Amino acid sequence: MKPSTAIAAILALSLSGWAEARHGRQTSLDEAVSEARERYDGRVISAEILRDEEGHETYNVRILTPQGRVKRYRVSPERERRGYVSPPRRERRR
Repeated sequence: MKPSTAIAAILALSLSGWAEARHGRQTSLDEAVSEARERYDGRVISAEILRDEEGHETYNVRILTPQGRVKRYRVSPERERRGYVSPPRRERRR
């Protein structure tokens, strides 16, 4: 196989995988961070992948707003659930 044919085949396979992922509406962590940045004006302070006991993933993005508040934005790539989740309140000490 000629090198140019091999490169074309590899490129076609990689693009078909990308198209399949987009068709299946899978969201990447980078896309979740971009969505959170668009939704809340602020600085991303962390982004992580959380997995439950069944192996389902949720992306958790924390953003520091200009007002100094921390907002959490969660995206479930498999279920297309998105939205703001209020941070848990800290227990107050007496």
